[in-house]
Formats: sequence, C-alpha cells, structure tokens
Amino acid sequence: MSPVILPNSVEELEAIAQNVVFILQSGADQVVVVPEDKRTIENTLLVLQEAQSEAACLQTLCTFPAMVHMDKDVRVAATEAKKLLQKAWSSLFSRRDVYVIISRLDSASLSTDAQTRRLLEHTLRLFRRHGCGLSLQNQERLMAIRSEISIKELDFQKNLNEDTTEILLTGDELDGCSEAWLSGLKTKKIDEVNYYRVTMKTPDILNVGKNASLPSTRKRVSVTYRQVCTTTNGPILEQLINLRHEAATLLGFKNHAAYQLDINMAKTVVAVENFLDGITTSIASKLEDDRKELLDLKKVECQRRGWSFDGELQSSDVKYYQELLFKEKYSVDNNHIQEFFPLDYVRDQILGIYAHIFQLRFQQIPGKYWADDVTLFAVYDQKAQNAVGEDGTKNQESFKIGYFFFDLFPRPGKYAHQCVVPLRPSYVVSKTGEQVLPIVVNVGNLSRPTAERPALLKHNEIITFFHEFGHVCHAMSNKVRHSLFNFSWSAVPYPTSLPTDFLEVPSIMLENWLWEPAVLRRLSRHYKTGKQLPEDVIQSLIKTRKVSAGLKFAQQLAVTAVDLKLHTVEPEGREETIPEIWREMTERLVGVKLEDGPGCNPAAQFYHISMGYDAQYYVYAYCEMHAHDLFTRFSNDSSGHPKTLDNTLGREYWDKVLAPGASVDAIDLLRDFLGREPTPDAFQRFLTLD
Repeated sequence: MSPVILPNSVEELEAIAQNVVFILQSGADQVVVVPEDKRTIENTLLVLQEAQSEAACLQTLCTFPAMVHMDKDVRVAATEAKKLLQKAWSSLFSRRDVYVIISRLDSASLSTDAQTRRLLEHTLRLFRRHGCGLSLQNQERLMAIRSEISIKELDFQKNLNEDTTEILLTGDELDGCSEAWLSGLKTKKIDEVNYYRVTMKTPDILNVGKNASLPSTRKRVSVTYRQVCTTTNGPILEQLINLRHEAATLLGFKNHAAYQLDINMAKTVVAVENFLDGITTSIASKLEDDRKELLDLKKVECQRRGWSFDGELQSSDVKYYQELLFKEKYSVDNNHIQEFFPLDYVRDQILGIYAHIFQLRFQQIPGKYWADDVTLFAVYDQKAQNAVGEDGTKNQESFKIGYFFFDLFPRPGKYAHQCVVPLRPSYVVSKTGEQVLPIVVNVGNLSRPTAERPALLKHNEIITFFHEFGHVCHAMSNKVRHSLFNFSWSAVPYPTSLPTDFLEVPSIMLENWLWEPAVLRRLSRHYKTGKQLPEDVIQSLIKTRKVSAGLKFAQQLAVTAVDLKLHTVEPEGREETIPEIWREMTERLVGVKLEDGPGCNPAAQFYHISMGYDAQYYVYAYCEMHAHDLFTRFSNDSSGHPKTLDNTLGREYWDKVLAPGASVDAIDLLRDFLGREPTPDAFQRFLTLD
C-alpha cells in the first residue's frame, strides 16, 4: 500500500491546501494565546515547529502534482496551490506577535539540547528574513514583493513544464542519430514525406546535439530550444530580478546575491567571486587545449565532407565533436556502450551498490500510482536489523526508515529535468515519540523503451541516476527531531536549513563510483547477450573522465557568471539585455560562439533561476570542491585498492555526513568525516591534472 496518495481531482487538492493553511495559522495562534508567565520552549517554539511539520507532511500532496500529474487541470490547480501555500508560510514567519514571543524565550535553558537550541536560532532567522525586524510599512511591502516573486517563479516553471514545442525533421536531416532513438519518436507525414517530431525535452535535445552530423540540424534544434518560452518567461525573469533586488535591499542587503549567500557556507559574493576566479585560472590552459582539439576535429570533418570551415567552435558543435572525440581517440561509442546498460538492470544494480555501501535493504512495493510506470520502494536499515540478530528478522518493519518513488520517463506536462522531490519530511511527533518516515520522489526524464529494445542508459545518464539516488539516500538517512533540519530544497515551499552550497556535496561525491572499474562491471549487462562491458572499453571509458573538462567547467562558470551578474548589478543600472549578457559570458568565458535566432533567450529555459538556485548556481562547482575533498577518504588504501565498496567506511559517511541533515553546521559535518579542516587541494588537483 502506498504511504501517500496524490489527489485525483482539483477539489480534493484544494481541500488539502486549505487544511495546510489552517494548520499553520492554528499553530501560530496556539503560541500567541499562551499567557506570558506560562510560556516555555515546549508550548511555543515546539508547538510552532510541530505545526510546521504537520503542514509539511500534507502540503506536497497538493504541490508536487504540478510536476507530474497526468491531468492538466490538476497540474494547474497544484501550481495555484503552491502559490497559496508559499503565501501561507510567508504569513506565518511575518507574524510579529509570534516573533516577539519566540525571541524572548530563554535559550540558556537549552544549553544541553543543541538541536532545540539550533531550532530556536534558525526559527528566529526565518522571522527576521521575513521582515520582522523592519518597520511595519517595510515589512508589508516585503511580503507583497515575496508574494509576487512566488507567483512569477511558479508561472516560469509551469510555462516550461507545459511547453510542447517540437520541430519536424526528416531522416536525412537526422543523419547520424541512432535507429534506436529514432524508432521511439512520433512521426508525421506531410505530402508523402515522413517527418520525425523532435521535442525540446532533454532526451531529444541531447540525442540531436551529440549525434546529428548536419550542422544545420544541430543549429536548428539549438536555436529552437533557446526560443522556448521566451515571450512568456523573458518578461517574467526581468520582473523577478527587479523584485528580488528590492526585497534584498529592504532587508538591508546590497543585492539579492548577498541576501542568498548570507545563510550559505560561502557567506559573501566576494568569496564566491574569488572561488570562481580560481577555477577560471586553473582551467585556462586545459580550456584552450579542449577548444583546439574539437576545432581540429571539426576542420578534418569539414574537409572530408567538402564543407567550408569557418574556424569557429559553435555552441551546437561542442557535444557533437566531444562524442566524435570519444569515438576516434578513446574508442568509446556511447550509442554502442548504452546497449550494455539497460535501465531496469542498472537500476537494480545501483540499488544493490547503495544497499551494500550504506548497509541498507530496498524492497519494491507493487501497486499503481500516479502514472503507470511509477514504482515505489521501502528502505530498511539492514545494519540496525542485523545488530539485534533473530529478533530483527521477526520484526523487520521496525527497521523501515523511509520510502521513495521512481518516476523516470518524460510525458506531456511533466517537469522536464532530473531532481529528487521530498514528499514528506522525517521528524519526531512530540506527543507520541513516533518517528515520521521520510518519502521522496526521484523524478527523471530518461529515454523510454521502444518496441525493439528496453530503455538504455548512456554513461552520463547513469552518473545522473547515481547522483540523484544519492539525494534519495540523504533524505532517507535523516533522523532529526525537527522537520526544519531535513533534506529539502526549494521545490517544496516548506522551509529548510540545509545550505544550498552543501546540498549537492554528498551526491557529487558519490558520482566518483561511476568511474571505478568494479562498479562499471557490476552495472553492465548487454540487453541481448547478457555480457559485461569489455574490460578494454571500461578502461577507455574511464580515460574520458577529463575529456573536455575545461569546456565543461567553463560552460558552468559562464552560466554562474550570468546568474551572479543578474543578481548583483542594480537592475536599473544594467545596460545589457539578459540575452546579451548570456552571449557575452558564453563567448568570453567558454570561447564558443552562441548561435542566434529571432527571440533567443537561453535564460528563459533556465529552470534553476526560478527554483531557488537564483544567485546560487555557483553551488555546483562549490559543492564539487568539497566532494573531491570527501572522496579522499575513499581513495586507494595502502595496498592500492579503492575503498568505494568498503561498507564500514560507507556507513560512517551515512552517519556523519548524511544523517545529521541540517542539525549541524555543514562545515562541521565535513570536519567530522575528514578528521581535519576541509581544503580545496583535491579539487585543485582534479582541475589541473590530465
């Protein structure tokens, strides 16, 4: 039986949303009615937190459907519900009467209870960031701005989710693309000519970008994608930037980036800029070599095909010539290699690897959920069960620690990228002592199976799958008392305390497993022959890890630079348009030419800028720095053997890095696992060594 059931109708969804609003309002009202001389931590702060936990458990039932529901009316209603609930959370933390009561609590009485003392500190921080330290007039303006921001961010996301842009291309125009992918596309016949319908969703964009041999085809898809939602999301983004800046300055910050970073590990814009400058310097030589290597391939191909060579690397050239480089220099053909990675088998093996290194057990729960291909699993703490011997076998349910869903394939109206969405946080119910178990959904957009073959994964898709499942385990590990300290991110409206520039650290660290020969052997089984990936191919694949790494980081830095500039420069003082800034950063920092077309605006498709990563796209590189540092503990032992499958060390990682959630400062989690101060040394070596 499913631990949660999404609403099937607009009416059911709206009723849940209204109940959440009532719970939040009632929780605050309960705090206010306590007589002043009777107020304690228990009947104020903890009552407020319990209401938040209860609301958090319900609210994603009426917000998550916006990302996945089959019924468009329900998706639209879920988007509206999220606006309502974000306003409800803002209303809670803008209540000055509650703030005064909480701020007068005696934190000295919590000297031996670090988690509740931290709860008090973080709760007060939420109230202050909602303007409770401002004049009433300024706070009211702040709340009005926040409401507008919420509405516009959700409209931005909805526009992308509901977009149905597609272009028609012939088989000749898609020369180079695999028959396996083409066979999964819908077709349309016009004047006796058969066309393939290529969408602007991730699987189609990547297949064309990596495999279509005609530059005109790649350019057409690239330009069309950059035109998606430009007339709707372009103006929304401009408005968001203005509103965010005004809100930040009302709270006393110089700009929106300063506001966002104030509660992150990096703390300041200057620190982030210095960090990014360091990467730029480190990769400069590698970036130049990467560009030259791809340009040389382009020149040779142009000569071979009789095309004119323009001497420039276009943005639509990059993935294509990287794939060609893999094939010609490293004998790595991703279209062939994916035949060794059927999704169902890879999924089961990934679960097996995670079960081993963290000492867990996963059990699928049969059933029908919101879509036919959605699956549900329960998670058990096998280490804890084993520790009590036969008694554990008799009472296995007591060792259940959470649930997760897989929703892995694209469909109309669904969120178009990869992520893990918390459906329910973990926390302890104060009256009963019961630990509420977490529930998350791994949302994917992998290529669907066809009539001829199962769903197959390229190596980079396996890395993404493994990464996202790291987030699943992060959520499953949390056994904190208060929901505020759970794994979460801005896809859900309820507040969380996990710094955004730590959120990706655990999963990026785990990506290292996908470059280990033993892991690749275990994951591979040809969908026809059942054979493992040949050893020479495994070794060749591993050698590609740093192929075009300079370009990869430069592209990431360019997007980060756009994000930071938009959220640090005073909007009225900005002279360039957003597309002009995007072009400038791409061409200056990456050194590739961005193809243009009518109405192109790459920022209009940039989910992150509307989903809580605004002024925080730097976190991917920042988290990678800490991830490389953490991985030093899993590097080879004294005899030269890797420790990636050492489940004693893996469980230590679970206990020290994942399980505490945000109940401990992120820097202290790193220190505890490393046994020393974190350093950028391992990341620096990765950036500079071939």
